Amino acid sequence: MEEKQHMDLKVRLDYHSIGMSEFVRACSEALLVGHPIMEQFMDNYKESSPKHSKRNNRIAKKDRETAERVSVDLGLNLDEIENIFDIIEEDHPEI
Repeated sequence: MEEKQHMDLKVRLDYHSIGMSEFVRACSEALLVGHPIMEQFMDNYKESSPKHSKRNNRIAKKDRETAERVSVDLGLNLDEIENIFDIIEEDHPEI
């Protein structure tokens, strides 16, 4: 990030009364929990970035949509899915 961009970011964050570390923590947490707005932001970023494969982006997006649909069909939320993986890990630590 260039110095000017860094300063512009600090000004924008100051406008919102958020420090740099708070901003990074909030963005990281939103990404980790799969917040829909953050997922949409990441999709938009990857679609507009020449660094990321359009094919891989489509596959990842389709996988997320399928996972959401299955989650709704089964009536499971993220915590319940996480618990299922914890139980599997306890019963089969070699996995």
